[in-house]
Amino acid sequence: MNFSMTNKTTKPLLVGATLLTASSAFCYSMYLLRKKNETKVSKNNFLSRRNPHENKIHDEVGNVDISEENLPPHIRREIEKERRFEAKRELISMKSPMYDNVFMLDNNREPMCTISLKKARWYVRKGIAEWSSFMEHGNQSSDDGLEEAKCIKLLFEPSGGNYQNTGTPENLYLKSAKQNVCVACGSTDHHMRHYIVPYAYRTLLPDQYKTHMSHDIVILCPECHVSCEKLSKAKMKSMENALRDDLSKEVGIENAFCSPVVDDAELHHVRSCAIALARWRCTMPEDKIESHEKVVRGYLAGIVNAKCCGENEDGDKIMMKDEAQEHKKRILDRSVPLTKQQLQKACSVNYRVKNPHYISGSELVVRSLRGDAKKIEKFVVDWRKHFIETVNPKFMPVGWCVDNPVVCGRQDEGTSSEADCVKRW
Repeated sequence: MNFSMTNKTTKPLLVGATLLTASSAFCYSMYLLRKKNETKVSKNNFLSRRNPHENKIHDEVGNVDISEENLPPHIRREIEKERRFEAKRELISMKSPMYDNVFMLDNNREPMCTISLKKARWYVRKGIAEWSSFMEHGNQSSDDGLEEAKCIKLLFEPSGGNYQNTGTPENLYLKSAKQNVCVACGSTDHHMRHYIVPYAYRTLLPDQYKTHMSHDIVILCPECHVSCEKLSKAKMKSMENALRDDLSKEVGIENAFCSPVVDDAELHHVRSCAIALARWRCTMPEDKIESHEKVVRGYLAGIVNAKCCGENEDGDKIMMKDEAQEHKKRILDRSVPLTKQQLQKACSVNYRVKNPHYISGSELVVRSLRGDAKKIEKFVVDWRKHFIETVNPKFMPVGWCVDNPVVCGRQDEGTSSEADCVKRW
């Protein structure tokens, strides 16, 4: 059939298809605007913003039924995707705000940082802090003034810390209240925690790079989170593939680290022979049948040896030695034909085995850092820069900076001098 635009018989259908597409796009646009509650736009106002040509197309459509049932399949699929996403939005979102913004004050009422309400209650319960306020005479000794105060005052002299170094971005970040909004678009509901350094890498880093380190955990709405994750996954895949290629060259085996499973050539050959015997035995030459049966019988005899030694993994009953030897002789005896069950067992053999050289991508990347403090610092900073370049966030917490420290805690006495030059909170 000729679908050319010059065919007179198909031209009205093509024009009709064009009109239907324009009306469908209008209906779908109105649907998305309504579902996302971005704005309440009436049909007349929407049409008033269209150019005259689009208004003419919509007028020509007239009374064409453009209800959801009559929309093109690809638009119906998009509507159904949107409904499923809306249904899951509540499930994947945080159930409580990420930031409680409870200020921690030292015993001189100088702000040190903001902490969660759970941590503040822990300090009060342990008797090392009390509910307080920024006002000199606004102390609160119970939970009565908790909502007004949103502060705790330490009852001891804190040691160390950079909270007294005013004017630095990290000090500003520690002391400022954080907004519970999506850092990318400013959305105020349905939030998700987003790890700037991917969680698969972060969880394998040393404890000082993740304990009490919320600097690289930000808020994103589900839509922004999905978009950001796609770009992060692409970067992760690129890093991991480059490391796998380098390791494969070192070992001298191509693609040695690429897959968690590999094909066992011997088991694959057993399976192929068993399938050939089960399906095409009657049309195969005698020499082929003999060679294929020899392979299958050898495999089944090996299973009997494993059962005798107690190495079977199929949950089969372990045979006694004499019984196993007798059963093995029957399998290897060519005068005894292979049963249907034996062939089926050989056909269903799993020829994909665990790759002994495989290392997961996250382990490969973190292992390449070799625990070097400077390399880890550069690794974290690079991911911060990637987040800023790809997401272009406009609502980051005050004082957040790509050059802020990546390590929490003071330098231990027994650590190497390499970590001395790494900035710490």
